[in-house]
Amino acid sequence: SRKQRRAGVTLRVLSGCKVRKSLPDEAFSVGSENYFLFQDKDGNNKMCYKVLIRYMGFPHDGFALRKVEWI
Repeated sequence: SRKQRRAGVTLRVLSGCKVRKSLPDEAFSVGSENYFLFQDKDGNNKMCYKVLIRYMGFPHDGFALRKVEWI
């Protein structure tokens, strides 16, 4: 949790998300390249630290999990 400034103990899986671009009114306390910006299945804008994302699945290959290595 960014608000509590500590990590949780449970793994959270989100499905039905779409990648999005940064909004004009969003300000980042650290470089924006550290964040993964997306919309959840309900269309709400969300963001997550990239380093917290370990695996992703994509519809074109049946949502097989692929390990993500951020460069």
